[in-house]
Amino acid sequence: MKKDETEKQDKTQRETRMRAAIKNAAFELMAEKGLDKVSMREIAEKVHVTKPVLYYYFKNKEDLCSSIIEDHEKTFCEKLQNVQNSAKGPEEILYEGLKSHLDFFMKDPIHSKFVIQMISYTLDMDPKHVPQGGEDRHIHGMLEHFLRQEEKNGKIPAGSLPDIVRLVSGLATEIMFCAYLEQHVCPKHIKGGLYNNEVISRLVKIILLGIKEYYKEQK
Repeated sequence: MKKDETEKQDKTQRETRMRAAIKNAAFELMAEKGLDKVSMREIAEKVHVTKPVLYYYFKNKEDLCSSIIEDHEKTFCEKLQNVQNSAKGPEEILYEGLKSHLDFFMKDPIHSKFVIQMISYTLDMDPKHVPQGGEDRHIHGMLEHFLRQEEKNGKIPAGSLPDIVRLVSGLATEIMFCAYLEQHVCPKHIKGGLYNNEVISRLVKIILLGIKEYYKEQK
């Protein structure tokens, strides 16, 4: 390999590591203190770089937040893709998807804390400035895509897909909030967890059975 190619590769690797270091530092600080209470200066100090270095990689804090969100969406959507590739039928798809969601938030308590801080931060913001994740990896869109084939195969009632997605999305949100309560608000008072694999399995069955009965009545 030529010297200039080696130097270019080394630079790319250094920049990749620096971007990751900045995002990790920002993620930890924002999860702990809140997105609005963390400055770019604090992030730079945690990474041991100057502020201009941060602005070389990210144009502002919203851009940095969006990059963090995109990384987490990518990780979680890869899990959902693995679920879709291995699961058979709508019940297994929903169960494994929600189980992955639960595992994501229970494995590391910082995840639920960051999401809560993110929600709090965006409530008072101009919608145009709210940090966004990647639309092509939107989790709800993926779930709808997976279930559409199940609808075509007659395994879920025709026209029921939007209702299933809404119900499962609501359940996924509650799982995240409950993880936050268990981990950060009242861990001493919640024993055994509000959600586990058995609860998720039962609720998925209830959702699908309820959907089938409702749409049967509409015929």
